[in-house]
Amino acid sequence: MRRDISRLADTTFDLLIVGAGIYGACAAWDAALRGLTVAVVDQGDFGAGTSANSLRIVHGGLRYLARGSFSRMLESIEERSTLLRIAPGLVEPVQVLVPTHGAAGRGRLAHSAALALNDLVSWNRNQHLDQDRNIPRGRVVSRRECLRLFPWFEPKGLSGGAIWHDAQLRHPERLTLSFVMAAASSGAVTANYLRVNGLLAQGGATQGARAIDTLTGAELDIRARSVLVAAGPWTRDLVATGLGAAALESPRRAMGLNVVIGRKLADVAFGVRSRSGSREDPVCGGRRFLFSAPQGTGTVLGTWYAPDHADPRATRDRGVLALLAEFNDACPGLELSPTDVVRCQWGWLPLKGGNEPGRPDALAERPRIVDYGRHGVRHLLSVEGVKYTTARLVAEQAVDRVFASLERTSPACRTAELRLQGAQDRAAPSAAAMPAREEIVQAVRDEMAVTLTDVVFRRTALGAVPGPERAAVESAARIAGAELGWDTLRQEAEIDAVFREAGVAGSALEAVG
Repeated sequence: MRRDISRLADTTFDLLIVGAGIYGACAAWDAALRGLTVAVVDQGDFGAGTSANSLRIVHGGLRYLARGSFSRMLESIEERSTLLRIAPGLVEPVQVLVPTHGAAGRGRLAHSAALALNDLVSWNRNQHLDQDRNIPRGRVVSRRECLRLFPWFEPKGLSGGAIWHDAQLRHPERLTLSFVMAAASSGAVTANYLRVNGLLAQGGATQGARAIDTLTGAELDIRARSVLVAAGPWTRDLVATGLGAAALESPRRAMGLNVVIGRKLADVAFGVRSRSGSREDPVCGGRRFLFSAPQGTGTVLGTWYAPDHADPRATRDRGVLALLAEFNDACPGLELSPTDVVRCQWGWLPLKGGNEPGRPDALAERPRIVDYGRHGVRHLLSVEGVKYTTARLVAEQAVDRVFASLERTSPACRTAELRLQGAQDRAAPSAAAMPAREEIVQAVRDEMAVTLTDVVFRRTALGAVPGPERAAVESAARIAGAELGWDTLRQEAEIDAVFREAGVAGSALEAVG
């Protein structure tokens, strides 16, 4: 996969995809497999935005049981199995533990019934899976076993625990990149660090986009018969440029924040109710589930939400402290402090905003695929997703809509059948602290890494918990620099950028220091 901007300028594509997070990446592979000529571009690195901010749990939709939403539950179960099947090197089963209390809805009997129903609904969950990727049946465990697995549950009223299995992403950034590379292997033209400034339309139909190469400053037009915008929080502003409108209604969004601590709390993922009320938790309304999952030698904790504010850094820093406090409050004796935090991950998530039932300021629960033909511009579409688990399926549905817009017969989607080539985890706990020189050279030459942060966090194991070591990063800078023509000053700047990205909420740490 080579970065070749001239191919973007010299070709008229069937489909241009703007945004290469998990939704755009999946759509690019699907569309290319179905025979469309595809270009996919992103203003940053592939999968470096919200798609990288993940608890790493691929949910099978157990939470939908309480709502009776079996169709959504079945979708999640099927997509969990799909990811286990097509990317076994990056997706694996994980146990999830929640405490049980009393004899009512939070008791052992109620959880036992829920787990049994979950197993019944997901009866074919292990079809076509490798043996080591099977999802076992759920079970309830004793109070003693529950506290052995996680000693910090509130002991008062604790009757035991409920365990079910979901899947876990070993390296979300690498998985998104694998979809992009699969698209490129199927003929798609890919480019990172290419910012689309506006969409082109003529005669009531989209014509492509005007873009700038942020690495060189070169401007170009990308010609395409259809455009799918999958740019997350920038989607509506970009679509507005294609419609000739000053702006669409501003999307309502929230910050979603997770933190990674440098110690492993448990071998299982666990969930526990936050004690925060609606005042402290306006997006979720209070009493939301907090989740934690093992991540190598560390642990990822999440998720804290806040409405969009003018100062994202201040909101992020406040969120780090608030999330740690919520875990400490819900799990007596855990005693997490900001000094435990080795990374802070955050991104923007859509709110309902009147587009679906429920509070407008609550998190959106359903993806949105929009065809703007009814707004006066044919062959222009957008997709906005709400979770990583079902991104492949939503992308399939978006590509179906592209074919319908172009009035072409759509071949069957194959992305649920084909195994992703190159979907190996390079951030495994057993990985060497310093990847081989050949791995860094490959990242630059064949995987379109153009900055040191690309190499450290999205191509190799250097960024794995507990975080990059300076000596290893400096060595990687020399190797990548030799490939990319960096002088000493540029290498130092790239090293500094790595540690800025690796850094946690600095002002939050100072506030309690």
